[in-house]
Amino acid sequence: MSINEHIAESFNNAGLSDSQINSVFTGIAKLRAEEKSFNTSFENNWSAALTASECFYILINDAQRSYRKYISSFSDEGVIEQKKSTYIALYNLQKRAAQQYLEILTLIKNGFSDGAFARWRSMYELSVIASFIHKFGEDVAEKFIAASSSEDRYDWAMASGVFPETKRHVTFGDILKHCDIDTEVWKENYTVANQTVHASPQGTFGRLGEREGDTSQSQRGDYGITAPAIHSANTLALISSMLFSVFPEEETMDKMALAANWLEELIDIYCDTHERLFPEDR
Repeated sequence: MSINEHIAESFNNAGLSDSQINSVFTGIAKLRAEEKSFNTSFENNWSAALTASECFYILINDAQRSYRKYISSFSDEGVIEQKKSTYIALYNLQKRAAQQYLEILTLIKNGFSDGAFARWRSMYELSVIASFIHKFGEDVAEKFIAASSSEDRYDWAMASGVFPETKRHVTFGDILKHCDIDTEVWKENYTVANQTVHASPQGTFGRLGEREGDTSQSQRGDYGITAPAIHSANTLALISSMLFSVFPEEETMDKMALAANWLEELIDIYCDTHERLFPEDR
């Protein structure tokens, strides 16, 4: 059975009439045409910004490859053992963050700023966990790794010794208060991201991708993509820096410095593009 025959049978099974089927196919053709038109317009307007995001990912990947090569060739196993769990935990957190960065970029390219910002929320939480592990070291890292095969979400953080033994459960908020990230800088954005993720009135009536006075139906758009693009790059840089500092190595640090320099350019490109397209937001 061909794909067309299969879908035709499914339409019949669902009870759609011939006129309803024709209407559905007309709607699908219109949807695909709108997607193609949006992609063309988006590429024309945001080409430099998208290139900046992709370039940043390549630079971070290059630094990570250099670091892995350095670690694999490390001759002093005793030194490695002292921070082995910290390295493994941060390595996997960084790898997960890098994947989420690409997910966010995919959502941005397709005009889904709210989805991209919601995904950045997860990246931010990874950076908080990474910071906590980086600060408190091996005992915490070992418990974090061990918890991967259990139902424990945050109680592994008890190994840090900063929580009273009588505490029943550790929450993400507890960890946030004890990590080295400047939480005040991110507080407002994290609050907005939470509203975007949850079924809140703020996230429903104040969507990131919806301009004031916009009464159009839900659809793709390039308004609001600057925030998740910049935040995700900043967060990936932060987590990568924590990983690379476990066993500092000159070549990796040089590559990370280059990525950090490019991050400044990325921010300028996105802000300049947004101001050009939406001058009323300046």
